[in-house]
Amino acid sequence: MGNSWSGLRRELENDYICESLKGRVQYFLTHYRKAHDDYGRVAVRVDGEEVLMGNPFDYYVKGYIHKERALKREMEVSPREWTGKETLYDEENRKVEDMINEMANNDGFFEIYHITDAIREYKNSDIKQSITSSNPVIRMFAIMHRRLGKRTLINMISEIDNQPEWLQFFYKLRLEAEDLL
Repeated sequence: MGNSWSGLRRELENDYICESLKGRVQYFLTHYRKAHDDYGRVAVRVDGEEVLMGNPFDYYVKGYIHKERALKREMEVSPREWTGKETLYDEENRKVEDMINEMANNDGFFEIYHITDAIREYKNSDIKQSITSSNPVIRMFAIMHRRLGKRTLINMISEIDNQPEWLQFFYKLRLEAEDLL
């Protein structure tokens, strides 16, 4: 990403966030050095309480792996197969995996790379693109962005109920912080 996590965190918490939420929202990321594949976890804290968290084990614990396998069976997707030159059935498998990842994200379950990839895209996108992104994590960062004005926020009130449940919290947080809700 070009920056250390501490640098990115500082940018998100100080440079990008609106004045009314400065000091209230913190981002947390850690990798467990001795864990398999350097696994870790990520969290967003509001007023010291973790309101959004992610780790790679949620995919298994919450049953998304079973949903993925069932969908692959239902869609008759063959397992990936390495021929020595290419991987067969990769596109079909990736399509199902992306569908399940989107479902998990909408339910509020993330892996670290979902958050870090969203940060990268958010930082490189216009605020208007970010607030209408298909990625709910990018919309989370955008709703708390300092350049999102009150007029835009007022127009977004009707959109709250269309957001995933976990994201509604962040919409309401920003609107309440601006005394708009």
